Amino acid sequence: MNDAIEISCGPFTARLLPLGATLSRFQYHDRDLVLGFKDPSDHLTIPIYAGAMVGPVANRITNGCVQISSQTHQMPRNENGETTLHSGDDGLHAHRWSVVYQQSNQVLFECMLADQACGLPGNRTITVEYLLDRSGLQVNISASSDAKTPMNIAHHPYWTLETDLARAKLTLAAQHFLPVDALGLPTGAIETVADTPFDFRNAEPIGAASQLDHNYCLANGRRSIPHLAASLTAVDGLTLDITTTEPGLQVYAGSGLPDLAKNRTFGSKSQANAAIALEPQGWPDAPNNDNFPSIFIDVGDVYRQETRYNIRYAD
Repeated sequence: MNDAIEISCGPFTARLLPLGATLSRFQYHDRDLVLGFKDPSDHLTIPIYAGAMVGPVANRITNGCVQISSQTHQMPRNENGETTLHSGDDGLHAHRWSVVYQQSNQVLFECMLADQACGLPGNRTITVEYLLDRSGLQVNISASSDAKTPMNIAHHPYWTLETDLARAKLTLAAQHFLPVDALGLPTGAIETVADTPFDFRNAEPIGAASQLDHNYCLANGRRSIPHLAASLTAVDGLTLDITTTEPGLQVYAGSGLPDLAKNRTFGSKSQANAAIALEPQGWPDAPNNDNFPSIFIDVGDVYRQETRYNIRYAD
């Protein structure tokens, strides 16, 4: 399993794993930006999806049930026996992806999902390209299917910026968010962030987000040309800007991260709220909420996602 691929460009270096098409290390000069495991096998045995591609349907699905053309499809209920999280234990994060091509600053991975894999229809082909340039990392995702199927892929890095994350500041380009129930599922409501603890339209210390695990609604809920979704600024001014084509950004402040010895990880020590996941994607549980943007693709459709992680120093 120790078949890590390293790419680099200018001040950036990335370590990638075929398991889950995972970004296990991302450095700016010698500074680690994400939480990752030094032992690649930990990415499979410690189920926090660190740096992996998750899907084909990211996030949670009520009772694991998806209706397509009046037929109910049952996904594995891998979260407390009630909900499906990231398409179950055999989702994209658990597959060994093929390396289609590799260059000094880029890698293209491919994963094939057979019909009924993860309980969903369609023989599906999914590709992920990681591309480094002198400004940061571009992640391009595409997918197609020979049957109508839901498709909502998310990249799941935990950002640390190798800093005191509680003192870092978070900005989110969203005026609305999705409230959730006790299972972490959207209630179906779409609420304004104004006058709530969910308001990060202006930069706020990330410590205020310690219990967040919610979708923020971007770009009026539509997939679009790349737009700014979030900025995360460390105490010394190092800033991550995330732009994406996606209509949603799941913000998970890492309250459930396991407590692990520092010598097991890249980036900061793994412990509660030591890192934050900022995951561009479609809205969670969309197939069970008619008022949410659809995540279905049909035969002949090509799902495409562009997400970019730019690194700069704040002015």
